[in-house]
Amino acid sequence: MKPFLLSSSLPAAAAHAVVVVVAAISIVVLSATSMMPVAAVEHTFVVSQVKMTRMCKQIPVTVVNGQLPGPTIEVTEGHSVTVHVVNMSPYNLTIHWHGVYQLLNCWNDGVPMVTQRPIPPNANFTYRFDVAGQEGTLWWHAHDAFLRATVYGALIIRPRNGAASYPFPKPHKEIPILIGEWWEKDLAAVDRNFTRGHYDEFSSGSTINGKLGDLFNCSGVFEDGYVLDVEPGKTYLLRVINAALFSEYFIKIAGHKFTVVAADANYVTPYATDVIVIAPGETMDALVIADAAPVHRQVLHGRAAHPGASAGHADARVRHPRDSAVLPAPAHQE
Repeated sequence: MKPFLLSSSLPAAAAHAVVVVVAAISIVVLSATSMMPVAAVEHTFVVSQVKMTRMCKQIPVTVVNGQLPGPTIEVTEGHSVTVHVVNMSPYNLTIHWHGVYQLLNCWNDGVPMVTQRPIPPNANFTYRFDVAGQEGTLWWHAHDAFLRATVYGALIIRPRNGAASYPFPKPHKEIPILIGEWWEKDLAAVDRNFTRGHYDEFSSGSTINGKLGDLFNCSGVFEDGYVLDVEPGKTYLLRVINAALFSEYFIKIAGHKFTVVAADANYVTPYATDVIVIAPGETMDALVIADAAPVHRQVLHGRAAHPGASAGHADARVRHPRDSAVLPAPAHQE
């Protein structure tokens, strides 16, 4: 095939027209590029193994920036996110931005061997993506084997005009509630067993914001669990995320009702419920008013829909300003 040459293949006038068209296309592309949102939010995720103690036992856990859950990413709709991932763990991994549309940007979706090669140990990778047309709660997690059991965090997309533009009453405070699982077993071995058809593996416990609560407490001091601080009569927006590997969870605060206002970063017609039912990977935004009559102890309770007995329970204490007493962990009854 002969090369396409403007000077030899076209008359001068036609060649000039083609050059003008090409120049116009270049201007359009440059203009579109200049209109792309700047990196309004930037994070560095250092993935490594740290030793954590739960259920009276210290085990190595793969986490981001030494914390469980990992960092919360907060971004305004229409802006962009840049995350530099430094993999200091012994595992290959990617980070998936669960629920983000990734319009014309699927190569940053973080699915191993589909949109990218896994990030090997002692390597790094930078994700860049825009957040457009979505508001509410999503999350991010590792997307290789079962590392997402501990490598995860919230991704909150705020309206451009702030909380005043919510299609529901502006809450006093917004609180991420991440439901997770605690595995004493080696997650790599659990993953191998699943690929061989063994589906009878259950976690050792359930967590709320990385804490097991009083059902698995070694010391008997409830402050080892997560504490949800509230003021009487105030409205709170709970951004509930089910980061567990397998189980649906039933979420309840005794004496309170939820008003669900969004699911998976989509606003819904608000509805009232005593119990939130949430499947793995799902998110729900729910308003709750701290209006229950004062009692000795109030608890945010999560229970898994699997036969793992008490391993499927997680508690967080709901604490009022005047409630400063350290309460003993009560005996659990089915």
